[in-house]
Amino acid sequence: MRAVARIEGRLSKVEEGKLRGQRIATLEGDDGATVKFDVIEGLVDFVEGEKLALEILDDKPESLEEYAFCGHGYIAKPEEEAGKTIFSVWGILFIFDKKLGLQDGKKYYLCIRRLG
Repeated sequence: MRAVARIEGRLSKVEEGKLRGQRIATLEGDDGATVKFDVIEGLVDFVEGEKLALEILDDKPESLEEYAFCGHGYIAKPEEEAGKTIFSVWGILFIFDKKLGLQDGKKYYLCIRRLG
């Protein structure tokens, strides 16, 4: 298992989305990167100010116990077209403000860990 991308930071915002049961979270990385993602009610609860590590892995983790959320998915649109990375895990979107260098059509695992 190898992390191809990692963003560690704080949730700066968690706000209501347009769909019932949907919230939109914004993770601001310590390195200045930002990712916005859907939080589906009943799947996992994240709160503003919480410190998280979001990792994109090229293989399934051996243990899922250490993660608050983990799922497999694909980039939703080639990075060359989007100018950023749009990643989908079962339709849950993660929008990164930069290109991560992921391969179109390759399955990755996106996992989120709470950092105390």
